[in-house]
Amino acid sequence: MTQVETGSAPRRRLSAAARRQRIESAAVEVFAERGYDATTLGEIATAAGVARSVLYDHFPDKRRLYLHVLGTESNAMLAQVADGITGAGDGRDRMHATIAAYLAYTRDRPAGRRLLVDPVPSGDPELDQVIRGYRDARAQVVTTLLAPDLARAGIAGAAVPVVVELLIAGVDGVARWSADHPAADQDEVVGSVLRLLWQGLPRYADPGER
Repeated sequence: MTQVETGSAPRRRLSAAARRQRIESAAVEVFAERGYDATTLGEIATAAGVARSVLYDHFPDKRRLYLHVLGTESNAMLAQVADGITGAGDGRDRMHATIAAYLAYTRDRPAGRRLLVDPVPSGDPELDQVIRGYRDARAQVVTTLLAPDLARAGIAGAAVPVVVELLIAGVDGVARWSADHPAADQDEVVGSVLRLLWQGLPRYADPGER
């Protein structure tokens, strides 16, 4: 028997790894937009273009999927920033690379940034605590990066987490602005942030301040 020509190529079946990646990507987008409590697995399956039964093959419940994508996005953010922190050069060069890396992460993975930095409250205290843990981890990374510069500026003790939080919030604000203004010269954006931080920190304990 001759096979009837349909005029179109047969659809290729996605591998399990590809389906899982689609589910994870869709979950990040939907959780970031709607929050944990309002999101259903059916919405994520639809966004991923897979049957709900396929989603269950990879993630048995919403909580495990949410925790998984939180961890994945946090690791991605820290890995990208760590490339700047541990790169070559002096402290100024590494700070420049770190700022540029975070701005790039925000442009490349805006939903991931919202999920970690501006999450819709989950309605679950334990899950909210997990998110706070990731925030604390990011703050520790920045504190480690800036430790020598903070010490030189006379910033110590209880002032350290306050200054670090201010710096993180400021750089994140610039990152969001940069993502909304893609035509802006990114080198100039990074340079402006670097100059403010690098020149401002040493003046923190300036005895001549008014």
